[in-house]
Amino acid sequence: MRTLTFYRHMFYLLLFLGFNRLNLTLGESPNILLIFADDLGYNDVDWRDHRLHTPYLRSLAFDQHTVQLGNSYVNQLCTPTRSALMTGYYPFRTGTQSGVFLYMEPSGVPLEFPFLPHNLKRMGYSTYLIGKWHLGYCRREFLPTARGFDYFYGYYGPQTGYFNHSSDQLDKRQNRMYGGLDLFREMNNGVSFVDFSKQGVYSTKLFADEAIKVISQHGANNPFFLFLSFQSVHAPLQAPAFYESKCAHIQQQTRRKYCAVLAAMDDAIELVVHSLKSRGLYENTVIIFSSDNGGATDFGASNAPLRGEKDSLWEGGTKTNTFVHSPNFIRRFAVRNELFHVVDWHATLLGIAGSQAQTYGDGINQWDMLRSGKGVLRRFQFVYNIAEQGSAMRQGDYKIIVGNADKNSRFARDHIRLFRVSGECLYV
Repeated sequence: MRTLTFYRHMFYLLLFLGFNRLNLTLGESPNILLIFADDLGYNDVDWRDHRLHTPYLRSLAFDQHTVQLGNSYVNQLCTPTRSALMTGYYPFRTGTQSGVFLYMEPSGVPLEFPFLPHNLKRMGYSTYLIGKWHLGYCRREFLPTARGFDYFYGYYGPQTGYFNHSSDQLDKRQNRMYGGLDLFREMNNGVSFVDFSKQGVYSTKLFADEAIKVISQHGANNPFFLFLSFQSVHAPLQAPAFYESKCAHIQQQTRRKYCAVLAAMDDAIELVVHSLKSRGLYENTVIIFSSDNGGATDFGASNAPLRGEKDSLWEGGTKTNTFVHSPNFIRRFAVRNELFHVVDWHATLLGIAGSQAQTYGDGINQWDMLRSGKGVLRRFQFVYNIAEQGSAMRQGDYKIIVGNADKNSRFARDHIRLFRVSGECLYV
């Protein structure tokens, strides 16, 4: 009888330890919500320009469980940035460094580079993409669910209308304009279906609602990675009248419309985070907010006080407002001024998921630095871009530019300039 009692006690002890181990594993593998704005300027949040309306983003950005990245960089354009995020390699290594993928263009990120969702799936994650893709769609193998996402709902190309979800694009080979609906749903392995039913539905709300649906339907057996890739605030600037009324105090028309598009995205993000709370997932979710490149000043954006804009190698084209919010992992508000490049997100998100690897591709796992300020590795240099028209590299506070930093420059391709980033040459 004593022997039976002993084994019974051992059974309950092992069962208890097993549950503790399970809880530890779940705690070490949080959900990840990565939110990208499109073409958001450095000055385009209301804690920089008080005329704008981003109260919810501000509340997240300055919450006690938030770390702001004071030196967070991306590439100068959408496709290069998203390629770096997904592959963990600088775009010049993957052939995505020059320009963006257009409609009617047979382009895609080479298939030999595994994408981030593919690697996260191997770690037990469910993976979802809602919103913009812009990494190739001319072959089924290039589509989101063929590159590792379990589910995709959104658009493949660079831009669409916010209400009609259509876009006109030039086929350069035939010198003809083509138009068409760009709103698709993918369920598995690159099999896609066009969605004709959302004519007139504002895309910011549409994508937020789809993200909420994904969160509500996700099972509790494994963590998820949700990439919420908003269309906002990319041109064309379109918003419901309600949001335009919130920005009526802004005199300049383009800036006023930009403000409205931004305000709608702010509300959408609040709804998505609220859905995490209502499902009891908020505490164990790491929320990341960033942008794919600097703002386009012709379409209402501002990168002040930084020099340059979207599609330039200046700070205004590549420096972003980025923060990480996590109730479980971040205990005290902080601003980390260590260098961080978009190429680091691949390794860092794998680190959040539980990987002990300190590097992946060209990226560094900066998860320990983000949450504690004491990372194993630190970034001291990065490549802004290497391309035929112009290249730039960073070493500490120094930046070297070879050739042209933007499309308005006319320097020789071998012209070299050296700047201090904190110096006046990189500011307006």
